[in-house]
Amino acid sequence: MADFLMEQEFALEVCHFDSRQIARPSAVVEFMQEIATNHADELGLSRAAMETCNAFWVLSRLKYYLNRPLRRHETVRLVTWPRKIKGALWYRDFRFFVGEEEVGHAVTAWSIITMDTHKLVRPKAMGVDVPEQERGITEMLAQIPEHNLQPCFSRQVHYSDIDINCHLNNVKAVDILSDAIGLENHPDWFVSEFQVNYKAETACGTTLQLLRAEEGNEIYLKAMDEEQENLQAKAIISTF
Repeated sequence: MADFLMEQEFALEVCHFDSRQIARPSAVVEFMQEIATNHADELGLSRAAMETCNAFWVLSRLKYYLNRPLRRHETVRLVTWPRKIKGALWYRDFRFFVGEEEVGHAVTAWSIITMDTHKLVRPKAMGVDVPEQERGITEMLAQIPEHNLQPCFSRQVHYSDIDINCHLNNVKAVDILSDAIGLENHPDWFVSEFQVNYKAETACGTTLQLLRAEEGNEIYLKAMDEEQENLQAKAIISTF
């Protein structure tokens, strides 16, 4: 029987940290996505398996929390498990450790869409079901409230940004959103909490307009394709 808990270690290499030698938000999301993909494979829910049903997985929402930054050359151990299916969303939870120190946790919500029409399919309609597990994390991810966001820059999606589906890669999307936070101007800032909602697929060649609002230590972000909202995010800033 498949194991509904997986652990995996990730070493923070040069490609993962910024000029301050702490992990970029995208590195955290990269590790989350990799272990989630590996665990889905182990559970018999790989991309290849889903393609036989004319469907594939997409990451719909994510939110992570860090007690402190992840630093250069640390090895972070992720523990992940699927929690529950809620309508069209399948929730997965994570805990982050460096050695025996728990440094954070996260939650993601995944969807299944058809390959030809890109319509949502309920996981249970595809035969996807797992025992419900709650291990101390029970958050459900909602829409991010509207704020008075102002344009900050535009960014075209290029070849190096796209994934196997020829759309903006989830991790690259976090890099683009992070560019709007302004971390380069604040050497003691780090993103201690980050929620990203993936609202629409973004094709290569799309020009995204980034919008931003700052309220205390909260930063609200959007990426728009003309009138369409493709990404929405909220970052909580802490100092170290």
